[in-house]
Amino acid sequence: MKKIVVLFALFLILGANIYWDCIDSTGNLSELQLANIEALASGESGASNTGPREEKKCYGGGHKMVCRSINSESCTDSDCY
Repeated sequence: MKKIVVLFALFLILGANIYWDCIDSTGNLSELQLANIEALASGESGASNTGPREEKKCYGGGHKMVCRSINSESCTDSDCY
């Protein structure tokens, strides 16, 4: 039991240290961290309508094709048929 308490305290201290290292005195991310976030996000289109498509039931009967947003290939949803 004593080992668990000591490990929990160490993880708590480590987590608090990581949190305080990531946030500056004003509560905002540092310029370096913002630059890193921008570098990681560059080149992403943010397209949410990607393939493959799968068939779903429509309200009132019928079916339609809906994009599952799994890969980077773009697709469009269809109307009910």
